[in-house]
Amino acid sequence: MLRASSDLVKIYLDQGLDAVGVAIEKELMDKNFWLSEIGDKNISLGYYDDNVAIVLTNKTNKILRVFSYDNGKVKQLFEQKSIITGLMGDKRFEGDLKTPVGFYELGKKFNPGDPYYGPFAFATTYPNLLDKLQGKTGGGIWIHGYPLDGTRLDEFKTRGCIALFNENLEKFAKVVQDKKVFVMTEEKNKIRANREEIASLLADLFAWKLAWTNSDTESYLKFYDKKEFKRFDKMNFDQFASMKKAIFSRKENKKIKFSKISISPYPNLENEVMYRIAFYEDYYTKNYQFKGNKILYVKVDDKGRMKILAEQ
Repeated sequence: MLRASSDLVKIYLDQGLDAVGVAIEKELMDKNFWLSEIGDKNISLGYYDDNVAIVLTNKTNKILRVFSYDNGKVKQLFEQKSIITGLMGDKRFEGDLKTPVGFYELGKKFNPGDPYYGPFAFATTYPNLLDKLQGKTGGGIWIHGYPLDGTRLDEFKTRGCIALFNENLEKFAKVVQDKKVFVMTEEKNKIRANREEIASLLADLFAWKLAWTNSDTESYLKFYDKKEFKRFDKMNFDQFASMKKAIFSRKENKKIKFSKISISPYPNLENEVMYRIAFYEDYYTKNYQFKGNKILYVKVDDKGRMKILAEQ
């Protein structure tokens, strides 16, 4: 592995600047490189380039906790037991009164305009892309308080939301203020990441990027789940593969850069090993340029390889 700068200097002197880039790309596709980079970081709740907060809710135990992630160090910031969630089971359609199982982002504090939800609330991004492509419906899944008039809440009356005691909602708001916040909701099983899976996904992510850069259609498409993949526009794998083959046949010169990478375990009730991968993409060809956030929902197959289920 190219751990010493002298290795890169030698490659530069012998082969030139382009060879340095090739050597670094090769390093990024090596699982052992990422295992070394992760080291003793606590990545049980995911791997993040930025400092973030993670709201972890277990529907069975009725506990909501908030953790901070700062360069591989995880610290609990908040806890409430005896929370109220919706009905058990994953949310499938509007009106089923279930709290969705999955991984979402949390919006800013807002006034819901109804004292039933307490002094204020926070909205989650349910349904996310994967939910929509799986046909799930509904919305308005919030973290909120108790009715200001003292009305009793139960799992039916939350309509799939998560309710905190009002005094604790105030504490929660202070903890998540000015932070990038994710919401991870599990049911029975505790879904956690491990070093091996994170390292493999990082290596595969950069191998996928290299195949994309080189218009290597065969290698590129191997990273997609042929049966389950759907693109954001509901294009299935066969349609997607046909489109990519046509685009890659042009052999365009591409420059692709990934940064601000996060890899988060994705709770589900199917016992699949799933992750949400997000990053900032800087993509350039002569005819098309893109700069923006990209999200992949992936599963890890029985060989430990990344298989993309949905792409945004």
